[in-house]
Amino acid sequence: MSEINLVDIIRGRRTILDYKPKKVERDLLVELLSHASYAPNHHMKEPWKLKIYEDEARSVFGEKVVDSYIRLGLLKTLNEEKLRKARKAYDRFFNSVPHHILFYMDKEDDGGYIDDENYAAICAFIQNFQLLAWEKGIGTMWTAKETLRDEVFIRDIGLNPHNQRLVAVVQVGYPNKLPKGKERTPITESMEWIQTSTIR
Repeated sequence: MSEINLVDIIRGRRTILDYKPKKVERDLLVELLSHASYAPNHHMKEPWKLKIYEDEARSVFGEKVVDSYIRLGLLKTLNEEKLRKARKAYDRFFNSVPHHILFYMDKEDDGGYIDDENYAAICAFIQNFQLLAWEKGIGTMWTAKETLRDEVFIRDIGLNPHNQRLVAVVQVGYPNKLPKGKERTPITESMEWIQTSTIR
């Protein structure tokens, strides 16, 4: 891939909210995830683990997510009727996305620098995957909500909150609509060049 194509993919990628019902072929998903695993990771630990929810599993996964929202108080302003409608809306959303990929990792030092390194490696993996998917016309949405720290939710999906850390859920599918891009703040506004012997 030439540099200009890579730049176009990076700048052209969009977060997709609206998906076609068509599933991404499993072989293609595996291929893209395999390529994405060439992300930088310290000591070649390859810390990423994935659960891919599709078909009937989407509704069950969505129910557990909404249960977590309620537990965490994220929907506390809704009365019973509005909550019922919200559940239906969330169910429609989860079933409208062909694949939900949960990224997680095993804890090694319970929040120390090794876990930080592993978390960062998985984030690099996810961005690799998003760019590779976009090149193939596949859209994604990277989400990281409070649910990922909900110990009950973590147990509900078959993991142990003391041994595993959730990193993100990425929605995957062919885009139905492409949103407009948003301009970025000039990077120079976030840069500082240090050249003298005095560092503060």
